[in-house]
Amino acid sequence: MKKISLFLLFLLPVLAFAQRDWSAMNITTTEVGPGVYRLFVGEGVSTVLYVGEDGVMLIDAAYEQTAPQLKAAIESITLQPVKYLVNTHHHGDHVGGNYAMGKDAIIIAHHFVMDFVSREHRAGERVTPALPKEARPDFSFSDELKFDFNSQTLQMLHLPKGHTGGDIIIYFPESKVLKMGDLLFADNFPFVDVNNGGDPMGYVRNQQFILENYPEDLTIVGGHGPIYTMAQLREYNNALVQTMEVVRKAKEAGMTAEQMKADRILKEWEDWGKFFITEDRWIDTLYPVF
Repeated sequence: MKKISLFLLFLLPVLAFAQRDWSAMNITTTEVGPGVYRLFVGEGVSTVLYVGEDGVMLIDAAYEQTAPQLKAAIESITLQPVKYLVNTHHHGDHVGGNYAMGKDAIIIAHHFVMDFVSREHRAGERVTPALPKEARPDFSFSDELKFDFNSQTLQMLHLPKGHTGGDIIIYFPESKVLKMGDLLFADNFPFVDVNNGGDPMGYVRNQQFILENYPEDLTIVGGHGPIYTMAQLREYNNALVQTMEVVRKAKEAGMTAEQMKADRILKEWEDWGKFFITEDRWIDTLYPVF
């Protein structure tokens, strides 16, 4: 029986990073609001560090393999230990570093994440063990958690059936920052994990919920891609809806998914397919929906 790490089975994106020299992956730090920093790991995955008088919170731990770089990046900002680690969802590029980054912290996530990382998973002969106990959430919630920390009340909110079944967003009202996790693949086709509660229609509805319910002057940090404004999120969401309409109309006209790929019906958005989800994979995601 072949055992593999959680990282290998659930990592996003495998193709982009599988052959990388992990020790050479750099981290770019950007202060996106007072006391709030985006730590961009290998120009692929965004984590967020929140520093203040009450201590340090880290949102997402990136990969198991990049924990040394992430620790060094944090230490360049503060020498305080990480007090809280929040996971936006269960994928390996967000929880892979949990053991190294959170074994001495309180880990917080949605119930879905707690359940997922606490169980063994099988795919044919591949067996993915549960995360070590020290890397699992210490505390989980279902719908919403309001958290007083560093002089502001953070809102952690579960948005269902989006990227996965266990996505949460984290709102920093005083710093005017919103961490969206993988409910935003900025400037890219998104990965929707339909096997684990994800839904492409829910994905766009979750973004629309954010656009309708949060202030316009926010800085938005997704799980992947560049930092966004609310205006950019609106533009991205509108374009995402357009791609869906193109696929829907093509299917209604009798085209198969393979014909859509051959005709490159999403060529207008070809730049979005250069990271992880290609035009073809986005068609495969959408085709069963309509």
